[in-house]
Amino acid sequence: MRFLPRFFLLCLAAVPLNAADRSSPVDLGSPSGLRSGTLLREKREIRVQEGKGRMEPSNTGSGFSCRFVQKVNLVRRLLGSDSEEVQVREMVCELVNYNGVPPPSAERAAPLVGKTLRMRKTGGSWKPLMTGGKPSAEEQKFMSDLAFTKLLLEIPDACLLNQTRKAGESWKININESSGKAYGAVVARDIDCTLVSVSEQPGGRQATVRLTGSFTMERPMGYLSRIEVTFDVTLVRRLSDMLDLDTKISGQLKHVGLVNDQSGKQAQLTLELPYTLTRSQALERK
Repeated sequence: MRFLPRFFLLCLAAVPLNAADRSSPVDLGSPSGLRSGTLLREKREIRVQEGKGRMEPSNTGSGFSCRFVQKVNLVRRLLGSDSEEVQVREMVCELVNYNGVPPPSAERAAPLVGKTLRMRKTGGSWKPLMTGGKPSAEEQKFMSDLAFTKLLLEIPDACLLNQTRKAGESWKININESSGKAYGAVVARDIDCTLVSVSEQPGGRQATVRLTGSFTMERPMGYLSRIEVTFDVTLVRRLSDMLDLDTKISGQLKHVGLVNDQSGKQAQLTLELPYTLTRSQALERK
């Protein structure tokens, strides 16, 4: 019967050494381990398919459909926790409003391709500046788009700050930092979090996290409007430096704001946009 103890020991030896660790709590929200000067390659893609809009200058509304695509390839140099230099290597976009059958793709290069920006966080939002010149009105719009998307992608950081959890654990969180009409600030609510899994990968330990919830924002990017956003986030975070390697966000964005119609009269524009946002990040070799 001596083979039984030997068989038992062999079974123990076959168990991965990190198997017990997977049931142990892991730190999800320590400060980033990435140093100032670190280069990151980031790819983003935003898609809105079959969005709906309507313009209401009076008691009658004019409805339309819309499609939006933006693909971005960036190299970011970190300059501390609230500043970075951003090189726009690639940027392709499309914004089409239509009625009836969707038109063919009309993606084009954006004017920021080849430009370098300086991003600085002040007052809870990111402010973009162009280095080496003054941006045109069109360039400024795309710069504001990049800053707004960056702010949305920081919601997981706020949700996971100071969180130590076990794989399979779910919890609720409130990250509200403002109340009332805090212009340009994210006011989040009803956020559910789950640590789906923890795994060992060649680049180090990784956590897969899912977040669902919603938020509102008054006067985003200075516009006379209000947005309501639902989100369903799945991200893969490397725990050694808290870098989110892959992120996917889907949900619904509703925008209500004042604009000028084709005749120059003030009108209310309402947009209902089902969206998908994906991002991948990796260290860039110098």
